[in-house]
This record gives sequence, structure tokens and C-alpha cells, in this order.
Amino acid sequence: MAKEKPVGSEDPFVLPNVSEGVLTITLNRPARLNAMGHGPGSMQRAIVDLLVAADTDDAIGCVVITGSGRAFSSGGDVHTGKKKETGLDWYWFLNEEDVDNERIRELRKPVIGAINGICYGAAFMMVAHFDMLVASSEARFGLIETRFGGTGAEALNYLLGPQWAKFMALTGELITAEKAKEIGLVLEVVPPEGLMARTHDLAKRIAAMPRDTMIMNRRLINTGMNASGWKAQKEAGLAFNAAANSCFAQHRAWNGERFSDLRKKGWDVYKEVRDAPFKKPWFEPKG
Repeated sequence: MAKEKPVGSEDPFVLPNVSEGVLTITLNRPARLNAMGHGPGSMQRAIVDLLVAADTDDAIGCVVITGSGRAFSSGGDVHTGKKKETGLDWYWFLNEEDVDNERIRELRKPVIGAINGICYGAAFMMVAHFDMLVASSEARFGLIETRFGGTGAEALNYLLGPQWAKFMALTGELITAEKAKEIGLVLEVVPPEGLMARTHDLAKRIAAMPRDTMIMNRRLINTGMNASGWKAQKEAGLAFNAAANSCFAQHRAWNGERFSDLRKKGWDVYKEVRDAPFKKPWFEPKG
């Protein structure tokens, strides 16, 4: 399988490896916390292209996706991509991202996320389209972009229910791997050193199942989600999200400053103001 490369870099965006019927895809931008671009030539497109190729490869029965370094992915790469100034700019950008996410969901073969570290924003929305998640005890999940007026919670109703979806979207809180398991977002939480072995054990079990039956059972469950409104809410979400994101210049932080002005002061200042109200988690760690 071809390895996709970031523009101007010798390092590939993703590292594929096949063993015992399982394709493992490792996100490979650790210095950037595996920040994810969208569209042609991006990390997300590289992931999807590998998944589409694997879908027709009889030697592969299941796919595992994980990250390198301390992050699964910090979310969308805010430093790349074409500038978006209007609601339509945002709509077509978000539509392109969602088309790739739905391509993951419409595959024949299952995708398991081995969430090794932080999983925020666009990455969180991408893994919401995976079939199962196994998390390191060091993993953290959240819609951190809602802290500065971003959106993107429409898929969470079907994973978490409306109360938890609202909590994630309306507070900007980050949750631990244990909390994610408690609310049904992940199947299991394991120590960091055991994450890949545990996830591969699950993937190999799935790859050993009767292939056609496995594919049809997966389709049956996804069809039930579609019938209960998954795709309708995703379509509505694109319009709501585009409208909100196009108003970025008007969004203000808790101290009254515009986020667009804060960004001019530098990324460190921007993040400090953005995250100040959330220094202490609402859910206290156990133990």
C-alpha cells in the first residue's frame, strides 16, 4: 500500500502495516500531535484511501487505526487549508470532511480505533464513525473547538444520547478514558503499554469471523442507525455548523475579547484565554 506524504515533507502522513489479517494504520505527525487536514492530499484522505484499498483486499478482515506519539489526534489542522470566509465556504469544507467520514462508515470491513492519547475535535468526530474504540488510560476526548465557538456534535446523539452529547458540546469539557467507557463511548480502557496488543486481539477475532456474515451484520446495525435519523441529522448539522463557524469573527471569549483578535496575539495567548475557565475538570478524577 502506498504511503501518503505531507506536502514538503519526507515523512508519510500514515504508516500502514498488515499482520494476521489486520491492517494497522498509524497517524504519523507526532510533532504536530497528528493534527488532521481534510480534502485532497490530506491526512484524512490518506486514511480513507488506505481503508478503501483494504476493503477489497481478501487478506484483510479488520482495520485498526492509532496515533504516534502522545496523541491520537489533536483535531483539525488549523494552520493549513484554504481560508474560509463565508457560510458556503464552511459548508463545502465541512461537507468534504463528512463525505470522508461517511466513506469510513460505509466500508464493508470494521474499523477499530486504538485511542492512544488526546482525541479532540475533528478527530473525535472521525472516530465517531468507527465501529469500536479501545482506549489507553491516558486518552482524553472532547469537542475542544466549542470553547471558541466551533460546532460538530451531531454524531454524538447516536453514541451517547442527548444529555451527554449536550454536555460535550455545551461545556467544552474533556473527559478521561474511564469516563468515556462509563458513558459507552469506548469498549475498554487498558494501560498504554497494552493498548495495541489488546486492540489487535479484538481485531484478529473479528477477522476470523465468517466474512460475509460479519459484513452483513455490520450493515444491518448501520442501516438501523440510518433509519432512526443518523443521516438526516448529519445533513442538518452541516448547515448549522457552517452558519456558526462563519461567524467566527464575532465569537468572544469569557473575558470579552474576540477570538479573532486573540489569534493575532499568537497561538499561546489564544490557547491560554480559551482554556482558562477549564483548568479544573468538572468531573474530578477518581482515586
